[in-house]
Amino acid sequence: MLRVTAENFRDRAADAITSVKEIYQLNNLPVDDNLVIERLLTDTNIKFGIPREVNRIITGENQLNTQSSDVDETLDALKAEYDVAVEVFNKLETIDYESKRIVAKTAQPARCLTVKMLLLAKRIQERPPRPRDSERVIISSKLKHLGEQYRNLNISSQPEAEEIKRQVVEQIDNWRKVNFYEQQSLNESISKLLVAADTGRKLSELIDDYPNLNFEVIAARVTQIVGVATSFTGNDYSSILTKINTLEKEINEDEVLKEFLKDISLRNRQVQPPISQLCQ
Repeated sequence: MLRVTAENFRDRAADAITSVKEIYQLNNLPVDDNLVIERLLTDTNIKFGIPREVNRIITGENQLNTQSSDVDETLDALKAEYDVAVEVFNKLETIDYESKRIVAKTAQPARCLTVKMLLLAKRIQERPPRPRDSERVIISSKLKHLGEQYRNLNISSQPEAEEIKRQVVEQIDNWRKVNFYEQQSLNESISKLLVAADTGRKLSELIDDYPNLNFEVIAARVTQIVGVATSFTGNDYSSILTKINTLEKEINEDEVLKEFLKDISLRNRQVQPPISQLCQ
């Protein structure tokens, strides 16, 4: 039962990490043929004698957004920390006489992962990435082009002016859609992080209480932990901040988790953090 709970926590953390990677992955800037044509016709700085340069313009290679590997490396390390801990649970069924001591050893990586999931959710909520900026660049270029067309119109060209305004309204609508879907993906990632953090908090409590619990109580607690996602998921993300604050409050009420939270928060703020044995 405890192994299943630990694996459930790992799977939720992995799901959250995958979701976070997606929102921090800067997409390649889409290639708009009209913009490529305009640049090839008007940009006098293009060196047509250098095929590689022309190829970059046509393929959009020169506009690729490269993601810093820091986020990927941090998230991969985070998952690896707990993968090692989960392996410990696989030994419980074969060496029951040592199970209490072994379970106690797994509490540390579980607690580290728990508080890191919460802090990552807070980071995204407070300083959200902009994964769909590449789409905004395309819309901005189209708006710029429409503006140039509008300013160059003959005063009597009323039908053409109305058509340009219609296209501007269309691009404004596209921009709002980009904002909406981007925020939706951010909220989804935050919710998954909160599910993982709350699962980890309850697993941490279960590990602490494990030596004193009988099977029926453990089974009931495990059932509750596995079902925790229902209180976080859904289409209504208006209470994201409330959920973050509630979970942070619950973690701070746990004296041990509170120290882990304080330790990791301090190390995140300092270039040379103090030596600590909590999350090494």
